[in-house]
Amino acid sequence: MTLVLLAASMCVVACEEQKPAQPAAGDGKTATAEAVKDDDIPTPADFDDEAEKDITPANYKAEVDALEKEISAE
Repeated sequence: MTLVLLAASMCVVACEEQKPAQPAAGDGKTATAEAVKDDDIPTPADFDDEAEKDITPANYKAEVDALEKEISAE
């Protein structure tokens, strides 16, 4: 009788639903498509205000050159 109860309790423990481990925060390699929301993806409109402040008629050529250098480095 004890053996049956022990075997039954082991089956209950073994049949519990296993949840996958949560990916570490900031680790983009382990993120799944389900974890990424549309609001989390940056778009050009997200950077308009910053660009209007940082880029002026006096420095636009330097900013373009810096962007081209950054892109070519990738």
